[in-house]
Amino acid sequence: MDALILCGGFATRLEPITLFVPKPLLPVGGRPILDYIVDNVLSVGAERIVISTNKKFADQFEYWANSRRSQGLTKPLELIVEPALHNGQKFGAIKGIEYAIEKAHLDDDLIIVSGDNLFSFSLSGLMEHFHRTRQATVCVYDVGSIDDAKRFGVIKLEGSSVTDFVEKPEHPESTLISTGIYAFPKEMLNKFRAYILKKNNPDAPGYFLQWYIKGMPLNAVVYKGDWFDIGTIDTYKKVFDHFIIGR
Repeated sequence: MDALILCGGFATRLEPITLFVPKPLLPVGGRPILDYIVDNVLSVGAERIVISTNKKFADQFEYWANSRRSQGLTKPLELIVEPALHNGQKFGAIKGIEYAIEKAHLDDDLIIVSGDNLFSFSLSGLMEHFHRTRQATVCVYDVGSIDDAKRFGVIKLEGSSVTDFVEKPEHPESTLISTGIYAFPKEMLNKFRAYILKKNNPDAPGYFLQWYIKGMPLNAVVYKGDWFDIGTIDTYKKVFDHFIIGR
């Protein structure tokens, strides 16, 4: 299994901090956010890790990657760099996934994680379900509030099957949201290219999932525990304090 971690955004809502440091490399609890993600995907069997980033921050991610290697990381770790220097040039998440799959020649089962994900739970449940069903599976979290759900991709379930997915709905029908963590079987990776070739929205993964469930089964595993969406300076401060004071 391969792991693709999406770090191609510019996090404009976190400026001025992210004018100089990409969000996945912001420190939390004395370590970059990306460290926690890498440790988690390694713990569920990732044999190869690909970081998708942009040209502006490529040097910082290369420095981080060299640091991880010097600390003993033995699994292959590589960067795929999108030719974007500012937010107006970014590919968007789905185009970034398709680009990374092509450039890195990803052809194995793939776990995809958004690089600003910070969570306390293990991904073992997600991967156990994925390996048992051999169907695309998304990690879902209950935010517990309809107002909070409006900011995310909202999911409706029947058992473990996703029956509806709406990106940032005005009137959510559920408080279950996508966390930006997915597992796809290798035989389904060509769907990203098919989606892009049809000139669909290349940005938020939710638009891809809305399209995907029209013809393919999508499963979900609901998680409890800590999950943080670091979208603004205020939320970053809360997360920072949680790791310093709450642990």
